[in-house]
Amino acid sequence: MKNKISIKEKLSYGLGDLACNTMFTLVSSYIMFFYTDIAGIGLGAVGTIMLVSRIVDAVTDPVMGGIIDKTHTKWGKARPYVLWMAIPFGLISVLMFITPNFSSTGKFVYALVTYIMFCVVYTALNIPYSTMMCNMTDSESERLSFNMFKTIGSNGGGFVATGLTLGLVALIGKGNQAMGFTGTVIIFAVVGVVLLFICFKNTKERIIPQGKAMPLKDSIRVAVKNKNWILMCIIAFLCFTSLIIRNQGTLYYAKYYLENEAAATPLMSIATLLGIPLALVTPVIAKAVGTKRCVFLGSLIQVASIVGIYFAGKNLTLIYILTAIGSIGFGVAMGLLFILTAETIDYSEWQTGLRPQGLMTAFVGFMVKLGMAVAGAVSAAILSAGGYVENVAQTQSSLNAIRANYIWVPAIIGVLIAVVIIFYNLDEKKYAKVIEELHARRDAAANGNN
Repeated sequence: MKNKISIKEKLSYGLGDLACNTMFTLVSSYIMFFYTDIAGIGLGAVGTIMLVSRIVDAVTDPVMGGIIDKTHTKWGKARPYVLWMAIPFGLISVLMFITPNFSSTGKFVYALVTYIMFCVVYTALNIPYSTMMCNMTDSESERLSFNMFKTIGSNGGGFVATGLTLGLVALIGKGNQAMGFTGTVIIFAVVGVVLLFICFKNTKERIIPQGKAMPLKDSIRVAVKNKNWILMCIIAFLCFTSLIIRNQGTLYYAKYYLENEAAATPLMSIATLLGIPLALVTPVIAKAVGTKRCVFLGSLIQVASIVGIYFAGKNLTLIYILTAIGSIGFGVAMGLLFILTAETIDYSEWQTGLRPQGLMTAFVGFMVKLGMAVAGAVSAAILSAGGYVENVAQTQSSLNAIRANYIWVPAIIGVLIAVVIIFYNLDEKKYAKVIEELHARRDAAANGNN
């Protein structure tokens, strides 16, 4: 992969995550609040929806990974799904934020079905999209560059969802939040479909794995031999569990503890807004400090900031400052997750001669969504245990539960991330050797076929 890749291609790839993460952040940040406070679905039912959808993911994620590994088209193995899933992704996103005039049971069933459909379609879109990075290049510098644009797109999507959603809901709904959410999601969905089309059109897969596609059981056998990949799966789970619990808890924290619902928008937007310039410097930081150290230090910085927020009480200015500091630490750590995942896939190929990149990316994606499910279930359980009742003044017990979701659970998870990354041993020197040997093997195989 010695030819320099154009900025146009990298930008187009980033637009794919702008589309994906706008909707991902919208769903992860607002769907629980939408279900409980707008659709009128109880906390227990919401927890059930989250857990059932993850059972579906337990099947669809590895299946999608296997499908990618067996796909052979003129467009590549992963890239075609960005095209094929774009319109279904937009449609189901809108359906999730419609509140039909059903009975309580009917609302629960509708929410369950549409949420599961969203998870299936998101799997069929986002796992191939993430797999593309492994197939577009194996150059570490080019991957860092692709990841920079991906991270900018991801944070841009997060900022659109957290920074614009409530304003658009108020503008479109004119007091009717249900209508406002539906109209807002329609706008996001249409723009997202267009961005996914652009992503497909302007990108290219360059690494074509040698040999026939492996059966699923053989792909799993290859993957589980890779300790570093297993660690990445664990870290992906922890990162997104923390992210979603915090995002879901923000509206409750602002509305009931800070008694300032408007504070939710800047609290959720700070991370995504800072993430865009942070993405520009993360490759430089990673090269200077090392990816492993970035994840370790970034996690600890976030933990320190969260603990600081506890002691800040209701001092909004201090909370905003500490949120910004924590967002920088967490942003650097999470921004390198997919780089490390791609490196572990290269390592599996070096280790075994086989490259089940679809399945390996799929399992990381599954751990992300498992984190979403656990976050939803844990958040709901903590609120329920604290006696939370929507749209009323909260008791001290429920306020403690709200603060636990926003502060203590994410802080504990941050410590766990720092501990897990210590055991990752695919450092820069070792990875350089892996890539050098892989290039030699591929060149030898290509010359043998000529």
